[in-house]
Amino acid sequence: MKATNKHSIRKARLILSVFATLGLTTACLASLSTEDKIHKYYAVDIHLFSMDPNQPLDSYKFNGGGSASGGGSVNLGGGGKSRYFRVDVAAKSRKGRFIANVNIVPGQNDTDTKEASFEVDFTDLKPRSFELARDDDGRVYMLNLTPGIAVVDNRPKRADDTAFEFSRWSLHDSMVIFNDSVYAGKLGVSGGPLAFVSYPGFAKVEFALEPFRGAKRLGTLKDGKIQIRSEDGQSLDIYGVKNGVHRIQLPGGPYEVWVRWQDLPGEAKFEVPPKEEWIRMVKARFAEMGNTPPTDEELDKGYERVKHERHLPLSSGVRSIEQSDRIDE
Repeated sequence: MKATNKHSIRKARLILSVFATLGLTTACLASLSTEDKIHKYYAVDIHLFSMDPNQPLDSYKFNGGGSASGGGSVNLGGGGKSRYFRVDVAAKSRKGRFIANVNIVPGQNDTDTKEASFEVDFTDLKPRSFELARDDDGRVYMLNLTPGIAVVDNRPKRADDTAFEFSRWSLHDSMVIFNDSVYAGKLGVSGGPLAFVSYPGFAKVEFALEPFRGAKRLGTLKDGKIQIRSEDGQSLDIYGVKNGVHRIQLPGGPYEVWVRWQDLPGEAKFEVPPKEEWIRMVKARFAEMGNTPPTDEELDKGYERVKHERHLPLSSGVRSIEQSDRIDE
């Protein structure tokens, strides 16, 4: 009888363990099926602004914006000289409907704006526009609400390295050394797969991580450093190299660097232009790029640095590989 009881207990434990395993497996499968599916939900974009309808472009003023989905809210403030008010937009789901509650709350000293609360049903996905207030000079305060469906695809995808665009160079504050001894300056370019550096009296060097017309495999990239050696023994080293849309130092390597090397005739002679001329060239360059020119203090420091470092003007850039430079591998 005791043996029978022991056998029954062992059998019961086995059955329980099987059910537990099946339950765990089912739970895992349920979890996977939940995470792997495409998830859709309502959301509303909020845009608060003011303008004079007679001259909207010149008078437009953006007061803030945001986005809210079920259970979320956005709080914005708007106003002008005589008024200041707060706009609160809270989104929620109610029995399959997408609802937004809007509250306009005047500031303590705002006697012009009227307090208001209203509800908007956005299930039909139609945008709404509301006039909240109007100044005596004609300025109108508007709230635009634009609903939509947000889609999140949680299904596993095959990793695709092309999405990271690792062939793109990011050469910011990257030090350049020619022939193991000549400091040529620092680069500040990024964005394309074909980069170049040009140094008077030495060479113009174009390089990429893929073959292009006229290029030879003369360099390597490893641990954020490019090493290039020309066929006649000259060298180019670039430090602080990053790649891709996320500007990271590529792990692993070394990776092939394809190079088009062109010697530049003449002597590498350093000449510092007069300070006034140098400042004029710098300001002209900033104007060409549409940037705010440096301050007088920044220009003074920059000129002293040029005299101290005593390096030649280094040209550099990045671009796409044009069709004329592409080759069939």
